[in-house]
Amino acid sequence: MKINREAFIAAWENQRLVRGALKAAHVRQDYTNYDDLLQEGICVYAQMLDQPGSLSPEEVDRRSFRKIIWHTIDQLRKEQKTSERQTELEQARDLGMMNNWDNYLILEREVAQMSELEQLLFFHNLIAGEPISALVQEARVTRVQLQRIKRQLLAHLRQVLDVQITNL
Repeated sequence: MKINREAFIAAWENQRLVRGALKAAHVRQDYTNYDDLLQEGICVYAQMLDQPGSLSPEEVDRRSFRKIIWHTIDQLRKEQKTSERQTELEQARDLGMMNNWDNYLILEREVAQMSELEQLLFFHNLIAGEPISALVQEARVTRVQLQRIKRQLLAHLRQVLDVQITNL
């Protein structure tokens, strides 16, 4: 994505619109990632300004405002999902589900390398015990595909943990 220099400067000079959109998305200025969201909002606004079209400046501002709100909400949801997954892993450790610290560290490293689908299966099916049929809607793939991915994931985790055990 390329942004025209003039469009970026115009967006930077009109930070008030972006800050208003962040406020409308209920993001407070003391939020730890406020500056990151502000910068992303400015980039979104610059992209909207850079698009050729026959819209009036007021209409571009109105549409940009809405787009920044939705982009911000999407980013906040992604952060929340990541935080929830991390919390689930920490709760599993705290509940005594992972007694061996080395295995926990290995699993933590492996979880970071998993795809979103594998993480969904790992946390919801393997850790929380939800049935695969309940995850079909959220994953947007068939039950058969989820079962295949689960088998591959379990085989991979067994292999990684077996290698660790033989190295001890």
